[in-house]
Amino acid sequence: MTASDASGTFRAVATLFAVAFAAGVGVLFLLGQFGLTDSALGTIFVTVSLLTVVVAGIGSRTMHTVAFYLAGRNVPPVANGMATAAAFMSAGVYLGLAGAFFTDEPAATTFTLGLSFGFVALAVLFAPYFRKSGAYGVADFLAIRFGGKAVRLVAVVVVALCLIPALAAALAAAALVATALLAISPAEALTIAVVVVLFATVLGGMQAVTLAGVIQWIVMALAFVVPVAIVSAQAFSLPVPELVFGQAREQAAALVAAVGHDLAALAGHFLLLAPTTGLGRFATLVSLAAGVSALPHLLVRSATVSDVDSARWSAGWSLLAVLVVALTAPAYAALARLAIFNDVVGTTAATLPNWVFAFAKLGLVRACGVDAVSITAVNAACHGSLTVGAGDFAVSGDAIVLALPRMFGLSYVMSALVAVGALAAVLAAANAIALAVAFALGHDLYARLLAVRASSGRHLAVTRLLIVVVVLAAAWLAAERADDAYALALGTISLSAGGLFPALVAAVWWRRANATGAVAGMITGFLATAAVVAACRYPGVAVPGWLAPRQWGLSELSAGIVGLPLGLIVIVVVSLVTAPPTKERLRMLYVIRRPGGRPLVQGGES
Repeated sequence: MTASDASGTFRAVATLFAVAFAAGVGVLFLLGQFGLTDSALGTIFVTVSLLTVVVAGIGSRTMHTVAFYLAGRNVPPVANGMATAAAFMSAGVYLGLAGAFFTDEPAATTFTLGLSFGFVALAVLFAPYFRKSGAYGVADFLAIRFGGKAVRLVAVVVVALCLIPALAAALAAAALVATALLAISPAEALTIAVVVVLFATVLGGMQAVTLAGVIQWIVMALAFVVPVAIVSAQAFSLPVPELVFGQAREQAAALVAAVGHDLAALAGHFLLLAPTTGLGRFATLVSLAAGVSALPHLLVRSATVSDVDSARWSAGWSLLAVLVVALTAPAYAALARLAIFNDVVGTTAATLPNWVFAFAKLGLVRACGVDAVSITAVNAACHGSLTVGAGDFAVSGDAIVLALPRMFGLSYVMSALVAVGALAAVLAAANAIALAVAFALGHDLYARLLAVRASSGRHLAVTRLLIVVVVLAAAWLAAERADDAYALALGTISLSAGGLFPALVAAVWWRRANATGAVAGMITGFLATAAVVAACRYPGVAVPGWLAPRQWGLSELSAGIVGLPLGLIVIVVVSLVTAPPTKERLRMLYVIRRPGGRPLVQGGES
């Protein structure tokens, strides 16, 4: 398939699916008005959405190596940008960002700026050179640039350790959303998520994940924007939530001032931001920008387009696709706070809206310190108080996006739409992450180090098997240690910043960098960052109290500020005291950095 054929195919699929999806939402809305139950509506919505992804995975099955690993290297920039945005979104952006604006607006603003700078850095620093190299992944790129088996092996280990917690967190988030939407057990919801991810990845690899990613981005974009646009039109007569954010924020602030208390913050899972100091905010910004630009499952998408210019454009389109959600998230937060102060604060337990009890059963809403699962529970906890005050009511940021349609009395279809969008976001991330880990193990470890002479068919078979193993391992972690997975997943970006960013920068931008320096820098940066992440997650265990990262305003998300400079310093020092790169390596760097010329066809030089 040529690049023009691929562009036409993706455009047709995107257009037809968007129209069909919008029409399906309208049909479900009418069925709801005619009396179809909420449970039936939710089941139909989820089933059709998940089956679409499964069909895309089965329909994109392939036995061709380039199609499986790199989607044939002919994905159009716009489609690739949509798929990249879907791979990045997950629960942290789709559900967590609005919650972060709800609980800590300065920190959420820092996150938004950091991810924006990260995509810009991806476009400027890495994407075109990654595509020019012809690499199949981050480990492959570093091996092509530096040579030697040690670089490839260390990079594989760093990629796997970075991404597996993020995969577990994505599966746990999918199980949480499916549990809330379908009223099934967490184990059943997790099983469904695992099955969908396997169907979307094993048969078609990157080709299937790209098509599914385009579909999933359309779902999540419509699901995120449409309900809040309706709320915006109802509350302010303007269906552009980004423009009413200021008014909603001012009205909510006035209600807070009148009551004298803001709402209590209840801890969430998806985006734990705690940069309470200037150093913390700076560290979060730097760690995010560096980490996002070096995330393996995003960077590999630069290799799926046809040429170097397309790689740059793809990164730009991906930023725009992410900002569709990121710039709408503040409106969710402001409108939710306004609704809670209008409808909850100052009311009695008997008059609390139903959404309070529904989300309290998920541990996301509390009154007077207990889960507000019923009127009786609220009355008992508040000791018979006639009204629930602002200080008595606590909402988790995780609930803001999912609960907004119910807060404003929209039909159940809108609530189901938001939940389906969240499910699409987390499953798209799970698909991309599972592929990145399996590709590193299958292509770089097995095919390039352990079984170099094996046939390409065997390489593909082993990689497919590794996808299953990786997903099942992550599912076990999601089932047994979901809280740890959520916390450690935030460290994925930091570990990418500390363990991969210095080596990638040196690979492209410093001629004197060599393999020994890259290996030492990756190990140092990764271990230093991992130590900070562990100290944040398990305070008092990893380091003494006075060295605790949170004392300095650091968190799992900003831990890369420690590993990044250390990794760079080690690369520079070790490279300077060891032998310079060979002429062959320098010629390879020249080819990668030369603006003109065709991209290399084969990656994988060891």
